[in-house]
Amino acid sequence: MDRYIDVLCSCPLFKGKGKEEIKDILSLTTYKIKHYQKNDFIFRADQSPKYIGIILEGSIEIQNNLESGKFFNLLYKKKGEAFGGSLIFSDISMCKFDIVAKTSCDILLIYKESVLEILFKDSVIAHNMLSLFAKSILVLNKKIELFSHSSIQQKIAYSLLYNIKLNNNNIIKLPYSKKDWAEHLNVSRSSLSRELKKLNDKGVIEVHNKTIKIVQVDYLESILGNI
Repeated sequence: MDRYIDVLCSCPLFKGKGKEEIKDILSLTTYKIKHYQKNDFIFRADQSPKYIGIILEGSIEIQNNLESGKFFNLLYKKKGEAFGGSLIFSDISMCKFDIVAKTSCDILLIYKESVLEILFKDSVIAHNMLSLFAKSILVLNKKIELFSHSSIQQKIAYSLLYNIKLNNNNIIKLPYSKKDWAEHLNVSRSSLSRELKKLNDKGVIEVHNKTIKIVQVDYLESILGNI
């Protein structure tokens, strides 16, 4: 566990806790560290949630399954982030979410009973958990708002403007590939590339691999205004 202590210190769940405090907390919990290969299922929609996870290495994706059999990528989480809290405390025994390893990754899995014990004993962790729930709700609301836009350009504009507000910077570094971004927007990769090229040719944005510079914010805002 010592090799991962710096990662755990960066995890929002342990915000305000020092290395020794985190070690003490984990020494009283039931947990395991499990390795997953790329595309492995960490949690399937037909399973009953039993734990929360913290990503020690790699990245994951939370996918929403539709009744049609299709799915779309709901959330992307990377090293140091936690997931699964809302699932283990839900009264619904089965949900429509799969959690999939997007890269080879190591996950710390803390079982529900241990999580409850921590929350009862530690007000700081309890506050952090509630903050994570609130953030998750905000992100899901933003995702719903994204899907309310019909055209590909509107989805791209919304995504770029949201990232500007999130990072307070007109230069956006995508944490994933354009293929993954297309899945995030629920559009085809070719359509995404075509629309990005149009915006690039118009001088609205400047695309350099995974880095996008927003040159004309007002143009993107006008796209959203033409719904």
